[in-house]
Amino acid sequence: MACGIEAQKAGIDYLILEKGCLVNSLYNYPVNMTFFSTSERLEIGGVPFVSNNPKPTRPEALEYYRRVAGAHKLNVHLFEEVIEVKAQGTGDKQE
Repeated sequence: MACGIEAQKAGIDYLILEKGCLVNSLYNYPVNMTFFSTSERLEIGGVPFVSNNPKPTRPEALEYYRRVAGAHKLNVHLFEEVIEVKAQGTGDKQE
């Protein structure tokens, strides 16, 4: 998501593909998990991450990253699994 935000700022076309729901890897963390980092260190895109605890919980992180995606209107496609990636060219003309 942070890369998508930076691409957006730079005017670069981008697409974020997520195999499952938004921040699927966090969704699959243990329900009662607490992060090792503070909320300030997990912030992206200038969106404040407010937590009720010194270190945020999984539910707080899920809600936070949903807010980030919405605030930046990120180009995210959910539940799309990447099966294969192929190069379509290098951009250099070769003869």
